[in-house]
Amino acid sequence: MQKGELVMSSDLNIQEKKAIIVKHGAVKEKLLNILLDIQFSSEKGYIDKETAALVADELGMTETRVFEVISYYAMLKDKPQAKYVLKICNSSPCYVTESDKLVALLEKELHVTANQATADGLFAFNCIPCPGACHMGPIIKIKDKVFGNMDEQKVLQLLHDLREGRISL
Repeated sequence: MQKGELVMSSDLNIQEKKAIIVKHGAVKEKLLNILLDIQFSSEKGYIDKETAALVADELGMTETRVFEVISYYAMLKDKPQAKYVLKICNSSPCYVTESDKLVALLEKELHVTANQATADGLFAFNCIPCPGACHMGPIIKIKDKVFGNMDEQKVLQLLHDLREGRISL
């Protein structure tokens, strides 16, 4: 590899990543927005080291600063994620509407516990603090889409639809 040459290990190419940076004005103040946009656009759902270096270079920042932001925010990931990471709100309003039953159902249906990916890499789930959709509890959030008023039937349908590719995120 030549000096200054980057090899990207995630599924977006360099031009697509640069286009996301430019879309946000290529300014340091939009770092979080840029990283989230790249992560959500990536099939693997994470920011790899090469991408972080590219973002740092394009914004005139140090790689250390970019990694500080990635490690600070729980919604940013530096390792590959399952294709669909289901986030269940466990704040008080959703807990009162029995979000804990969603967790138990997902454990049973997916045969994994929280923060583990299924063997096929398709699903993982974890609990998150309130995303601000209390009126729809209990909720499941996938990327930036919120599925509300979830019950057993809706969760099973959601899993089926995701497996079949009927929901675009």
